[in-house]
Amino acid sequence: MKRCLAVFALAWLSVLFTTPAFSQDSPFISGHNLNVFAEFSGARSGQGVGYLWGGSAGAYLQGRLLGLVLRGTVASSNASVHIFDAVFGPRFALNLPFFRGYIEAGGGIGRSGYVDSLGNLGSSWGPAWQADAGLSHELLPHLNWHVLELAYGQIYVGPIVKPVILSTGVALHF
Repeated sequence: MKRCLAVFALAWLSVLFTTPAFSQDSPFISGHNLNVFAEFSGARSGQGVGYLWGGSAGAYLQGRLLGLVLRGTVASSNASVHIFDAVFGPRFALNLPFFRGYIEAGGGIGRSGYVDSLGNLGSSWGPAWQADAGLSHELLPHLNWHVLELAYGQIYVGPIVKPVILSTGVALHF
């Protein structure tokens, strides 16, 4: 329960500290873009059961530098271990010569199937956090390609599940 409260407190504090800075990032609200994205993901759960395949999707509101992201990840192709999580938190992006680099960190809730030290299978819900870093490239005026994204997180269920996720996908911005 303490971990759950700590993760939700981290998510809530990130919103409280990011919102005033986010409002000062651009003097006009039109400087903020709403984006939706979908990605194909491959993951290792940290449980020694091989690779999991799935996807990630969500939305983010991005200014010149600061933003907020809501992300959901599903990797469930393995019979014994699966990963589901939903996280919310701040997003920082920086324009580079050919790409736009970004870093995200969020807290929320997750569900995982896991294998304990005795080889027993279990599944439950618990607090989760995830940090992402990636590069995106503009393909068309309203379409970006998330070239490569690397994520690491933890889901606090049974033995802690520590997925490492590699993704690629597209983002549509308005």
